[in-house]
Amino acid sequence: MKDFNKYYDFIADDETKLLVKKIADKANLVSKNCISLSTDFINQNVIDYSIPIINSCDVNYKLFPNYEHSERKSLILYPNFTDTIDEKDYIRALRINNKSKFKELDHNNYLGSIMSLGIDRSKIGDIYVHNNYADIICQSDICDVILYGLEKVGNNKVEIEEINIRDIDYKEPDYVLLTISTTSMRLDNIVKSLINKSRDLSADLIKSGDVKVNFEVEDKVSNLLKKGDLLSIRRYGRFLIFNECGNTKSGKIKLEIKHYKNRIVSNLV
Repeated sequence: MKDFNKYYDFIADDETKLLVKKIADKANLVSKNCISLSTDFINQNVIDYSIPIINSCDVNYKLFPNYEHSERKSLILYPNFTDTIDEKDYIRALRINNKSKFKELDHNNYLGSIMSLGIDRSKIGDIYVHNNYADIICQSDICDVILYGLEKVGNNKVEIEEINIRDIDYKEPDYVLLTISTTSMRLDNIVKSLINKSRDLSADLIKSGDVKVNFEVEDKVSNLLKKGDLLSIRRYGRFLIFNECGNTKSGKIKLEIKHYKNRIVSNLV
């Protein structure tokens, strides 16, 4: 295995760097011991940093879930001589049915109740919330804990069934569509417009590490953003630059922003 210390130095975000190092250790174990291992659920940024290291270990990998709109995925690492792997050995899918007709549940309700069972967030993949149920993806080793241990979400009784991962009912998280105007695509200008605070306060949030761009801390106020970038601002939420809509009469850039609701962002996950 190559020495990747200089490569790690290139990763600015400490949390991302730690996750990539853990994946490198697993890839090395797979190569040495001819076993298969899976990672925790990770975002695309961590995956992109990890793949060059995995390739250097001369092992194979697959991403699960493998559909495009999945945000949190797990890397399955396995030896070159292994032809196939069974995804159920690593990840499973559950449908949590809300039995209350009076109170709807949101993403935070489901996630909080699952984590109250002592399950770490990294063991849980995406959660797709519908009117009277939610589909979740989780690591196989904690699936039964949820299946048999979760009786209520909030104060609502629930019933849980295991489903085929291909039957997951995808739904984009709820969002409010905002329209903002900004003098430039600089990060500090965009943050200022999103949180409706002064540019100085926005700059302070960025410099203190409270803003992530595409899952990675960005502390440069002058960083230029583009359509498709995802911002996480601690205490304010997650924002997707959805569309550029030309310019206002005064020459400002007009943007459509998706502000995602009911998502836990205090740890910028």
